[in-house]
Order: sequence, then structure tokens, then C-alpha cells
Amino acid sequence: MCGIYGIAKSPTPYTNKQLDIVKKVLREIAIDSESRGSHSSGIARVGSSTRIHKSLLPSSKFVDTKAYNESVKSLKDDSSILLGHTRFATEGAVVKSNAHPFRVGDVVGAHNGCVYNIKEMQAKLDKQCPVDSQLIFKAINDNDNIQDAVKDFDSDFALSFVKSNPKILYLCRETNRPLHVAYIPSMKTLFYASELSFIEDAFFMYEIDAEVFSLNTNTLYTFDVTKFTDEKINVVKEDFKYDSRVYQYTYFPKYEKSVVSHQYNILENKLSDDEWVPIIPKSLIDDEAQHLSEVYGGMPEEWFWDEIEQSWYYLDNKTGQILSEDQIATLQYYEEQEDATL
Repeated sequence: MCGIYGIAKSPTPYTNKQLDIVKKVLREIAIDSESRGSHSSGIARVGSSTRIHKSLLPSSKFVDTKAYNESVKSLKDDSSILLGHTRFATEGAVVKSNAHPFRVGDVVGAHNGCVYNIKEMQAKLDKQCPVDSQLIFKAINDNDNIQDAVKDFDSDFALSFVKSNPKILYLCRETNRPLHVAYIPSMKTLFYASELSFIEDAFFMYEIDAEVFSLNTNTLYTFDVTKFTDEKINVVKEDFKYDSRVYQYTYFPKYEKSVVSHQYNILENKLSDDEWVPIIPKSLIDDEAQHLSEVYGGMPEEWFWDEIEQSWYYLDNKTGQILSEDQIATLQYYEEQEDATL
């Protein structure tokens, strides 16, 4: 999973006090978003010109970089939209060029999700796209509506993007990926993030009173910042059809095994949502093991999925050492940093 977050604001300039609040709130949201992916971070500022900054730093460190802070500072006079992303790599190597946001034609966007028919879509759209997310934005760039853009994808997605007009932010999601928004009328500002708590926690910290909403599934939300007022946001909604994947779930380990569909009845089974874990098909496990071996090294059979920890691990058959994916990613990051200073 990855995290997407960001902001859209009216062209009305911020006061210094408003900008300071926005910087603090967005920083907290960005740091919290690291829990959804720490392989890389990125931010795009969209205004009279568009600039995309990417880094292999996790977002808790990325927020202290000059590039990030200049992007946020640009909100005072120039930019109207910021698109942020924290990446958990599922397709494509962990390198800066594969970090989000992406620019594809007239589209600048960030994606949380996976494309499962990537080879089919690469053949259909562009074989040179190393990251599955780029394929989605290629489709959005090439089509006039979201319905036609996503219809051939077998994918999970939550999307934030700008297309052609730098004053319009688009947000949408399908069933399996979360996305939340909150509007502050007094500042004519919209915040968005993958998880509700990321926004709520930041608002609580800085005493902001605003309600956070979950976006409807299969609905494209169009936010034209020139229509933001101190009373309402004037959003346009467009429903589209998309058949989301239906995942199988089981509960474990202290209950007898039972498999039900994603649309299970919590009350009937007397289990909380946290007591259910997904069953991952073997074909997906094999594909991910192959992917991890290409990204981090080792043989596919040396990578294994731990159902109890819900994490990937690498077993070095020569030394017997076991490392988690996060540990290996961290070691590689510091090795790259050391090489860069030599």
C-alpha cells in the first residue's frame, strides 16, 4: 500500500498566519502517511508552473528537505495544488525516478494501489512504463473520461491528479483503497489523505474544527479551486462503473478457520474488522517473491510471506540470517547514501 495526501486552495493569497498553519498541518499529514510506505516520497506543486520533487527519503525526513518546504511555501503566492505521496514499492525498482507523483502527458498524479494485469496494460498502452501507476495516468491522459480510462484495468486504486488545468484537482477511489477529504471554509482550503486519522490528528493538534469525509467509491470528484468560497467547496461529482476485486478473508489465529467474501457480516460473525486478515492467492505470492528478488536481490525462493506478521522476509540460505523487507530497504538506502558521498 502507499499513501496519498495533499492540498488544494483558492487563488486568494494566504496570510502569513494561514500559511504557517497549513505548513504545520500538511507536515503532520505527510509524516503520518509514512506508515503506508517508506520506500520513497514525493510532492508535486501545481500552479503557474509545475515542479515535481522526489526522494528516497521516508516522508518523516522528506518534510525537512528544501524541495518539500519550497513546495509548501509556494502556496502563498503561486501554487494552488500540492500532490504528495509515500511509496510502498510493488512494481518497479526502489529508485528516485519510480517515486510518485508522475507526469504523463498533460497529467500529473499520485496513485495508491496495484495493477494486476500490468503486462496486458503495458502491451496496450506503453511497454516503457516501469511502474504500474504510470500506466493508469497514461490511460487518463489518453481518454476524455475516467470511465474509459480505467475500464480495462484489473487494479486497486485511489488517485489524485491534475489534468491540463492547474486549477482543478481530481480525486477518486474504488472499493479497496481509502481516501478522505476535509474542507476549511475560512481558509478556502481542502486537505486530503489516504486515512481519516491522518487529517483528524493534524486538525486536533492545531485546533482546527472541520469534519473529515470518506470519498464515495467509483465517483470522480472535481475540485475547481477558483470556485472555493468561505461557505462551501462547490465540488462536482461524476459516477463511473468499475468492478473492484473481491478479496477472500479468514480470521485467525485464535478462531477456527472460516472463509467468507469481502462483504462479510461483522455482526453475524461477532468479529471486529481487525480480526480478519486477507488470504493472499499463491499466484500473487509467487509474483511478489519474484518482484522482491528483482528489487532487493536474492532468489525468489528465499523470500517468504509470514502470515502472522503480515510481512515479507528474506532468508539468506548461506548465512541463515532472516531480514524483513523494511530492514533490507533501509540497508540499501543507507548504502546508496554512502555511495553518493564518495
